[in-house]
Amino acid sequence: MMKTILLCFLSLAYYSLPILAQQKDSVQVRPDSTGRIISAASQPNDSSQARKDSVVRIIPIPELGSIEPFGDSSSYISNTQITFMEYRSLYDIISHEPGVFIRDLASAGQKNQIVINGIDDKNIAVMVDGIPYNDHYTGTFNLWNIPVDAIERVEFITGTTAMFYDGKSAGGAINIVTKNFNNNRASTHLRYSQGISGYTHTDAMFAQNIAAGLNLSFALAHYGFGSNKESQDYRARFYNSNDDEWLIRSKLRYNITQWMDLSFAYSYERKWTGLNGGVNYYHTASLFDGLNADVNNFESYEKEYNSHYHMTAAFYPFQDSTLLTSLSLYSFDRLREYRDEENRSVTLNGIVAKRDFASIGKGLKLNILSQYSELRFIGYADLARIQSTDILTMGLKADILPHSFFTLSPFVSFKDYGNQFIANGGIEGKLILTSSVTLFGGIAQNIINDRTVSVTTGVSPADASALSYAHKSKEVFSVMETGIRYSLPSLLTAEVTYKHIIQNDPVVFDTISFAGSGSYYFPEQYAIDALSASIHAVWNDFHVEATGNYLKYPAITRNAVSLTLFPEFTANGSVYYQGLLAKGHLDIKIGLRGNFYSVQTGMRPYDEYGVWIPSIMTKYGPGGSLDFFAVGKIGDAYVHLIWENLGGNQYLLAPVYPMYDRNIRFGVSWEFID
Repeated sequence: MMKTILLCFLSLAYYSLPILAQQKDSVQVRPDSTGRIISAASQPNDSSQARKDSVVRIIPIPELGSIEPFGDSSSYISNTQITFMEYRSLYDIISHEPGVFIRDLASAGQKNQIVINGIDDKNIAVMVDGIPYNDHYTGTFNLWNIPVDAIERVEFITGTTAMFYDGKSAGGAINIVTKNFNNNRASTHLRYSQGISGYTHTDAMFAQNIAAGLNLSFALAHYGFGSNKESQDYRARFYNSNDDEWLIRSKLRYNITQWMDLSFAYSYERKWTGLNGGVNYYHTASLFDGLNADVNNFESYEKEYNSHYHMTAAFYPFQDSTLLTSLSLYSFDRLREYRDEENRSVTLNGIVAKRDFASIGKGLKLNILSQYSELRFIGYADLARIQSTDILTMGLKADILPHSFFTLSPFVSFKDYGNQFIANGGIEGKLILTSSVTLFGGIAQNIINDRTVSVTTGVSPADASALSYAHKSKEVFSVMETGIRYSLPSLLTAEVTYKHIIQNDPVVFDTISFAGSGSYYFPEQYAIDALSASIHAVWNDFHVEATGNYLKYPAITRNAVSLTLFPEFTANGSVYYQGLLAKGHLDIKIGLRGNFYSVQTGMRPYDEYGVWIPSIMTKYGPGGSLDFFAVGKIGDAYVHLIWENLGGNQYLLAPVYPMYDRNIRFGVSWEFID
């Protein structure tokens, strides 16, 4: 009954929008180089018409794949910015965003932990072209499994409206908009990077039109870390930390007219990653000595096999460019195999464990975008079946007076799955005081959380199916945000944001108090205060960027030990030169970057289940590093170099996974035509 009511509600909104949207002037929209939506009147050409000798990467319908097409460019990380970053994975791309803390395990392929303003990645939505990717069992996703070279832009949303995009995304939403091409001449991209401990990253892509308006792109990527997995010691930096990962992606896109676009995307990932459980803290004299340090587990590893299919039709009904409809049919097949065997090492732990986490899902997602002079709407409905559970997620958001000095953005979203129904509501506001000063704020709340089964404290799941995050807790959020933004174009941008978050019945995976693997418990309430500040100052070709975060997290005691799960203070920044040298032949970005983390006891990965648990092992910090980096464009090639931790500091971000005391990576990427 509830699903019927919600579908009727969204259908009514959909058929009402064309009537409301009738305006005297209909404007085709296109994104600028930063990803912002601008009118076609300001663009010289329709990029969907590629010249015979041209190579053009385009988004034929610019909002395609976007979850926030009307958003401020400050919430986008564009492909242009990514090109001049020295990265290993998507974790590196988002790590410098305000409010973000990445618990890095310093090993390729390992699932790092994302924390945004004190909310970890069980409540951070990860999407690719608007399609949800979060794991059915843990609620998280390993960002190593998304190749950075496939990204057109990253939509990074952490405000109160983050709860709009998914019923469990109070921490934030990360959406990857993938690249599209329209090129009559063959275009090839190749990136290669390597570093110490056998680290390699290779990505090769080819794209070309195979018929009028029909483009095919194909890419193959590989991550390597350490020795071949068949060797005796499985060594990378430490024993049993090597990684071997292959990723395939392809897209067939047919731009039928400027009003209609069809695309089919396929991706496949296969990986083998050693899971050593970190350095053995109690039996290792030097944690940072990779040659002599003992690890907790010489034998355990994981294999992953992931396939994703997306088929999307996007069109403007009635050829009205103020109204865009897209319909995506998607499916996935994922398998994670965890193994702890007695036949891979001379150091045996006496444990034999085999667990398979398999999930198969399919879904249909409808997106509606409408804009006209004083109103803009975003609506979506996503009906999915994962394993045997039907999940319906819906939302409707409006921007009122988007072009005036004062904008209001109310939203409502619903999620109905299994035996639980939740509803979220909220509103954001923006007040432009002057051309340089903007105030913003908002509130969001779980307004309904109807769970028909009781919450049990201290449950230990008997099998992998009991780990399903969607069925654990009556977890609800209340979020309040306020802030100020100051901007002088081409000179200075600065922002300060304060967030207060109430988290009721949070899910915490635990092996401290409860016997049995995969236990979890439900504290009654967490109250979180988060303050973040960022600045970007420019003088000629010299830049200063910095972010600082303060997090007041509730006191947690486990086994009479006071825990600090996340650092109270974090900061990162960079000073660099970006401009043209050698009479304009060298476009270079070169400088120093650093990061700082205060004291914590932290959280550690529980590899068998792929979740993070509180740690009572040790208190560590403060720590951080200073890095040198350079990225230069010479002709069609980009050369990158990074020297991490110039001072050789010894520090941890997770117990006990030592960060590199020094590390050098370098590589090159090329763009070839024909």
